[in-house]
Amino acid sequence: MPNRLTVKQIISRIKQVFPNVPESYMVALINEALVEMGKYSNTKIEYAKANSVADQMWYTLDDANSSISVNKVYRVDFMNADGDYIKIPRLLDSEIQKMDLV
Repeated sequence: MPNRLTVKQIISRIKQVFPNVPESYMVALINEALVEMGKYSNTKIEYAKANSVADQMWYTLDDANSSISVNKVYRVDFMNADGDYIKIPRLLDSEIQKMDLV
């Protein structure tokens, strides 16, 4: 079970670092954060394909020509010249293969 904090506990921790911050301001920030988190509570899974361009290294999500709003990308696969899909490792997930370049 995740660690549960009350608003009083959060305010107490903030006051340890920023003792002069008004309590009403902290409560307003907490409320704004909760509203922001609520925007992404429903997980919507979308799949999109984009055509690659020779010698182009970077692509935007708009290149997929879809009208979706993306807040997280879970996976990217690239089709090579043989028609096989190759998964692109994510830097954030420690998926980079570690090997000696000898």
